[in-house]
Amino acid sequence: MKNKFILPLIMLNMLSGVGSLIMIFMTGGNPVWIGVLLTTLPLPFLLIVLTNVLKIARTSARLPVIQVLSLSGLGLVAHTLYNLNEPLTMPYKAALGITVFGALFVQWYVWSYSNYGRKKSSAITKGRALPDLRFTRLDNSQLSSSDFVGSKVLMVFFRANWCPFCMNQLKEVLNRAAELKKNNVQVKFISNQGVGLSSELAKSLDLPEHFEILQDDELKAAKALGIADIGGTPAGMSAYPADTVMATVITLDEKGFVTFGDETDNYRVRPHPDVFMPVLEKS
Repeated sequence: MKNKFILPLIMLNMLSGVGSLIMIFMTGGNPVWIGVLLTTLPLPFLLIVLTNVLKIARTSARLPVIQVLSLSGLGLVAHTLYNLNEPLTMPYKAALGITVFGALFVQWYVWSYSNYGRKKSSAITKGRALPDLRFTRLDNSQLSSSDFVGSKVLMVFFRANWCPFCMNQLKEVLNRAAELKKNNVQVKFISNQGVGLSSELAKSLDLPEHFEILQDDELKAAKALGIADIGGTPAGMSAYPADTVMATVITLDEKGFVTFGDETDNYRVRPHPDVFMPVLEKS
C-alpha cells in the first residue's frame, strides 16, 4: 500500500520546497520559509536530482544529513512562530502545516518506506546451488540457471528502468566489465519489466558480450528465491508490472554454487562492486 503514495508525496514535498524558495525571495529571507525549505526540499532533491546527476547507486540507511536538515527546519519554524508577538496569519499557519507534514514524511520514508522487511532466503546459501531458475532472453529464447555452469556468474536482480538506484548500480557494474571478463565472469541483469523495456535498456547501456539482461517472467525465479516484492512498483508507473523484485546480488562459481549473496533490507543500500569483486576473483 505504501508504494501507492510515494510518488505523490515526493512531488508534493518538491513543490512545497520550490514554493518556499519563492517565499524566501518575496519575504527577504523570512526564517519561517527557510525552515519550510529545509524540511521539504532536501529529500526529493536527493531522490529526483542528485541520484541522476551524481549517479548515486547507494546511500546510508538512515540518511542522517537529510534527517538533521528536516528537524532543523521544523525547529526553526517552531521557534520563529513561537516568538512572534502577533496572531498567526494564514500563510504562517500554512507554513507550519507544510513543515510538520514534511518532517513526518522524511521519518516515514527513512524508517518505513525504504525497508523491505524481508527475511533472508534459504535458497541463497553460500556453498549451495540455487534452485532451477528459468529466464527469457531478449531474443525470446529460454535459459535455465543450470546453463550458467562452466562460468562464474554475477546476478543482479533490479527493480526496473524507473529505479534510479538500480540504473546507477547496473552502470557501476558495467564500469568493471574489463575486470569481470578477465575473471571469466558472465553478468546477468535480471528483472520482470518486460523484454521490450529491457531491450531499450540493453541498447542504452551498450552491453559487452559477457553481459546480458534476462526477463524473469511472472517473477517465477524471484519467487523461487524468496525475493519478489509484490506490489512494489510505485503508483504511476503504468508501463511496468505492479510487482517487482527486492534488490539482490548473487555470485556463483563455475560449478553453480553460491559464493556471495546480498539481500539488502533497504532498497537504497546496495553492495559496492569492491565487496563482491574479490569473491569472483578467488572463486
